[in-house]
Amino acid sequence: MHVSIIVIFSILFITITMILAWTLTLLTIVSLSTSIDVLLPISTTKPDSTFYPNVVHPRQPQRLNLGNKQALHTNKFYTNPILGSGENPILVHPFVLLMNPSSPFGVSISCTEQLALGPQIDSTRVKYFINVILKNMQVSATEFTAQNFEVIDVDDPGFSFTLKMRQQGSQSSITMPVVRGMAYVTFEFNSATPKISTAHAILSVNGQSSGRITSKRFEAVLNNGQTWIIYALNGEITLEFRDNQLFGTQAITNVLRVTKKQSDAYANSLLDSHASVYPTGCQLRADVTGSKGTYTFLWQRKGDLSKTLLHYALAHHRQVISSSSATATSVQSKSSSKGPMVGYTGNTWLMEENSLSTMGFLAAHPPAPQYENYIVTQLIKDINDGVNLGVTDYYFTGKAFHKYALLCLLADYYRETTLLDQCIKKLEAGFDVLITGKNGNALKYDTTWYGLVSAAGLAPNQELADFGNSYYNDHHYHWGYFIQTGAIIAHLDSSYIPKMKSWIEGLIRDSNNPSTQDTHFPQFRYFDWYSGHSWSQGLFESADGKDQESTSEEINYHYGLALWGLATNSKTTEGLGRLMLAIAKRSIQTYFLMDSDNKVMPKEFIANKVTGIFFENKADYATWFGANPEFIHGIQMLPSTPITEEVRLPKFVEEEWNTIVSKVVSGAAGGWKSVLYTNYAIINRGDAFNQLLTVPLDDGLTRTWALYWAATRPNTNGGNATGTTPNPSSSTTSGPPVTGGECTLPADAPCTSLTSPGDAAAGLGMYYDASCAQGGVGCNHIKPNCRLCAKNPAVINDPFLKCPSCV
Repeated sequence: MHVSIIVIFSILFITITMILAWTLTLLTIVSLSTSIDVLLPISTTKPDSTFYPNVVHPRQPQRLNLGNKQALHTNKFYTNPILGSGENPILVHPFVLLMNPSSPFGVSISCTEQLALGPQIDSTRVKYFINVILKNMQVSATEFTAQNFEVIDVDDPGFSFTLKMRQQGSQSSITMPVVRGMAYVTFEFNSATPKISTAHAILSVNGQSSGRITSKRFEAVLNNGQTWIIYALNGEITLEFRDNQLFGTQAITNVLRVTKKQSDAYANSLLDSHASVYPTGCQLRADVTGSKGTYTFLWQRKGDLSKTLLHYALAHHRQVISSSSATATSVQSKSSSKGPMVGYTGNTWLMEENSLSTMGFLAAHPPAPQYENYIVTQLIKDINDGVNLGVTDYYFTGKAFHKYALLCLLADYYRETTLLDQCIKKLEAGFDVLITGKNGNALKYDTTWYGLVSAAGLAPNQELADFGNSYYNDHHYHWGYFIQTGAIIAHLDSSYIPKMKSWIEGLIRDSNNPSTQDTHFPQFRYFDWYSGHSWSQGLFESADGKDQESTSEEINYHYGLALWGLATNSKTTEGLGRLMLAIAKRSIQTYFLMDSDNKVMPKEFIANKVTGIFFENKADYATWFGANPEFIHGIQMLPSTPITEEVRLPKFVEEEWNTIVSKVVSGAAGGWKSVLYTNYAIINRGDAFNQLLTVPLDDGLTRTWALYWAATRPNTNGGNATGTTPNPSSSTTSGPPVTGGECTLPADAPCTSLTSPGDAAAGLGMYYDASCAQGGVGCNHIKPNCRLCAKNPAVINDPFLKCPSCV
């Protein structure tokens, strides 16, 4: 009886244990596969006006007539029509639109698919390329006697806007939904008589050279080799062909769609079959599941909704778009500055990034042991020397905070607890000024455009103060340094999080508020989900559209956002940062950092390796602050952080070094040498480390971090790179010149006797070298003129000399 009971209980115990184990396994699987919506609001609270004084922005929007007052985009493609005269181009890709200031009052459409090239820099490359803009087609109404248009609607994530042209005192109007990537230009006529013209000559319309043509589809053949198709969606219309123009014979209420005819017959049949449905906007969805991220474009449509939308995709879309959501076609065009576009059919586009970065605060690889004494010695010096954390502007101040925060991070890594305490206290004391608004250019809340801006540029004629921060230039560059600094503080001292959380997350909301529920900032002011990267230009008119210069500082922003989420245990924020990082990385490697395999950018421009200033309508191998090659390349490198290795890949870095950077580094101005050599460490750790011991430093870089970063690169010293900088101290194949005393001096305590156990275990020794008075690799270690050396170069080599035989 007792045995039976014991057996029953044993079986019951085993069964319960198995059920619990299975349940735990199931919960683990569910947990690992849980999808995170990364577009949830960080906050929905209006910024506190006692901390962020409200201001009306000195640059007011023009020709804006939205139904409700709302947060306004400042860095999206459609700011040209709401600034100044409104005459600067609207870069839609592939079409460029211009609002005509003179007759015919309406819209000009350009789709030349032609680039003009700048002067030759050398036989392999040109200085710039620019998309040619011509008035290929012009659409207006005979009732219009002046240019009179308004922007009447915008979508939340910045894909589209709606423009309305009207004649004052008349019902006649034309409404245009303008959407990034649209395959046709759409005109909703309301009691208006069409007037269609061109800067070229119209040779025929539907085969006729004059007279009236009644149809729902018109082909206008131009003398520049182009043919344009005009569709009337809601029934036939009659156009009269005379005086090189097409005139409607009466006012119509109809939808006209205009596009350029393809060279391929099947592609044209696709244009015909999909013309009856058109986009009016787009909504965004974004989710992260483990190491996979997805983002979805939900195109909003009008017209015949039984038809599927035909829409153009850029190169970076095509790399990740799910074939289950959209299908590539033979319809093709060329974007203004991002290469070929391909038409896809699909009402929803699902893009998949299947390998999100898992990079944490420190490099993925530890520093090579032979470098660590240098790093720690320099760390002690740099923390004790300190950094000026006085708040001036937001860019250079952000760089100063960031570089000091990285020292704190390394003090923690090397378990230098006293240094860490000293470092974090200084860092937090500096942050206290910012988060309490005690700096002179403290942030204000702009009630016009709904954003946080520096006070420095709000006075008359001060638009470019703080690099134009007050006019929404470069916030993602500026805020990225502070967000990442905040993340490091949170990582090292979680007790400080409550003090700074609101201020840091205010910067995030201003620059890239993820949610439409947060109505106090536009959704994603800087990040352009269609373009796949950010635009840095704010409230300034531009003949070439928005631009971006420093892709590396954009990456720094996304990386900082992910680290802030990691440090504050916000899976949503971390996931958003890692997803944006993946998208930006893909776009930057497709359009901005051009290796020899690049098939997207113009072949005459690729040899520049970096784009310089990348506009919506051109790319110019230059910077806003100078033409030196070290500026042009260096601004795409800084800051070097652990995430840099995922963006600047060895193949690209080697090509860039061999063809351009190695030729200019010796003459590079000031601290730019440190930027170039830090990047060089990706392909030649040893030589780069040698140089970083002594080169002048960029104002956003400490020597400690430069050495640490170089030391964490793979051991590629002396690899395939050419143009390496000669440095006699980097040789380890022969010993130093023997002058006597190497192993006996100084007399009181010979250098050989001072070798630490750790150095000895790493294969290092030490000897006396009088030439250390002039500096050199390994010099003045522990004591003046004592020099570290490699006892066996086969075990440990660069950056050290081979030890004398007596060591």
